Amino acid sequence: RTLGTIESMVVRQSKVISTLQSELEMTSLNVSHLLSDSGKIYRVQQTLATTEILNDFIIQLVGNKVDASGSFRQLLVSREFPSTCADVPERNSGVRLIHPQPGFKDSFEAFCDQEYEGGGWTVIQNRYDGSVHFYRGWNEFENGFGDLRGEFWLGLRKIHELTYAKKHELHIILEDFEGKTVVAKYSDFRVAGPEEKYTLKSLGTFSGDAGDSLTSAVNMKFTTLDADNDTHGPGNCAVDYKGGWWYTACHESNLNGLYMKGKVEVFATMMCWKAFKGYNYGLKRSRMMIRASQ
Repeated sequence: RTLGTIESMVVRQSKVISTLQSELEMTSLNVSHLLSDSGKIYRVQQTLATTEILNDFIIQLVGNKVDASGSFRQLLVSREFPSTCADVPERNSGVRLIHPQPGFKDSFEAFCDQEYEGGGWTVIQNRYDGSVHFYRGWNEFENGFGDLRGEFWLGLRKIHELTYAKKHELHIILEDFEGKTVVAKYSDFRVAGPEEKYTLKSLGTFSGDAGDSLTSAVNMKFTTLDADNDTHGPGNCAVDYKGGWWYTACHESNLNGLYMKGKVEVFATMMCWKAFKGYNYGLKRSRMMIRASQ
């Protein structure tokens, strides 16, 4: 009886080992398929206009199916994905997965505008109805908040990575409640990294019909309600003017200020642009976009 029990246990253990070997072989096969699939997807992207479905599948593939293997995920992201929206082959606007190069390890989602002035624009800020509150702290401004398909702030860390990987131009589209739209254009937009508190390092030359209300902020660090980096003495411009921005002492623009509709009695706490409508007018829309220019 004892011998029979031992034999039975050996048989069961052999079956378990066989099952584990089969699962290991299947796992290896799945990894091979993922590598093959990623190559096929990339080849399709290079020859055909991709669709929203394909893009969503790519995001799902990277985000969900290969997280267990960081090295494989990094290999896939660094080799297969566009570094900016200007490199995206898809000609329809939408959320895309991009990976700034060189030297930045993480990919991230961004909204690519492929319709404005030839496309290739990465939207870094979008406001149009006040549905997302922008009076927030440092961590949220650093990492981003909101809905990429609605109102949002992309995040200072991502903006830094994009603008330091490649030279970018910046366009700011503004609209009032009377239906007038203007634009401020800057030829060389660069934002430093966290060690410099995301200093606005460069804007380049200005053009456009909105007037220039941002150049005064060059070389200023970013300030939020809980991180006072402005030159306003004992005060905090973010607290005084209800936003997060490259404040001096304090601002000529406040595009992350409170969302107010049109002419108001309060002074400069709203989403405003001094050269367009002044300090007592809350703008209807602000859209900040950058595009690689080299």
